[in-house]
Amino acid sequence: ASLPLTSDLDEILQDDSIQMVFEVMSEGEAGLHAIRQFLEKGKHVISANKAAIASDFFGIQEAARRGNCHFRFEAAVAGGIPLIDPLAKLRRLNVISQIRGILNTSTNFILSGLNEGRPKEEVLALARRLGTLEEDPTDDLEGYDARRKLAILASMVLAREIDERQIPCLGINDLAAEDFAWAASQNRQVKLIACLDRKPDSFSLSVLPTALPLSDRLGETPGQMNRVEIRGDRIGLLSFMGKGGGMYPTAHAIWPDFLDVLGSKALCYDQEVSDLQDLSLDREGLFYVRPAHEGEGQLVRMSLAQALTSHDQGHVIMELA
Repeated sequence: ASLPLTSDLDEILQDDSIQMVFEVMSEGEAGLHAIRQFLEKGKHVISANKAAIASDFFGIQEAARRGNCHFRFEAAVAGGIPLIDPLAKLRRLNVISQIRGILNTSTNFILSGLNEGRPKEEVLALARRLGTLEEDPTDDLEGYDARRKLAILASMVLAREIDERQIPCLGINDLAAEDFAWAASQNRQVKLIACLDRKPDSFSLSVLPTALPLSDRLGETPGQMNRVEIRGDRIGLLSFMGKGGGMYPTAHAIWPDFLDVLGSKALCYDQEVSDLQDLSLDREGLFYVRPAHEGEGQLVRMSLAQALTSHDQGHVIMELA
């Protein structure tokens, strides 16, 4: 028999025979509204909607707690890599001091081609033809997609609501052939790196184009793959790598959540009162700075706030790792 189809959210809400909902919308506000309603109706939710989750992480946790329901979201970050569930356990056993990762498949595919010296338009056209780049690529190319995913990971680790819009973020749109040629001349590759650094009394977050040494494992991450590194005080450095976004990796990530819902007690993330200061903009680093329309790049040590100001003034910015 064929499965029933409906476009009426209320029909699903009122059907008591539906105990679990797979929520895979891409629109944040509508998705968040639906997630809250499902949880408050006592329906377990498995979601891949990073925009919804990043916008109200702990609000969703509270709705799940009130409904005594599971809210699972493995598919929302890093595609097919099993990352959320291991991190949920690691954070209970370790102080997580750093997360670094390549969290966006589209930009990694594009940057892999550009690092090889291929023309930008050729690489973009191939990404569109393969379906790696969406029709409107703004969220990917400007770094917003990776920023949302970092906000989710940071909320988990820091136990506080992270406003994704406050995370310093630069995408890859401004990068030109001369920037990749410079990186190659320095034995480096350019990647879009999402980073959380935590110290005893502060933390910093960023999503930045970063010129990585060839010896850096993140720099070796090819094409449509994602890689995330997590450092804990007891376990040390752990690395997770696998297929990032896309239909099949996302679908694969949903099913382990389904199996966990069937066989375990619902657990929620608690928000904590913390004295940790957000020093994202104060963090200093070594940056490659190039006037957008003329001149050569120079290396400048400055704060992230100064780097963002320089970008707003028309400079191309890359951090050096």
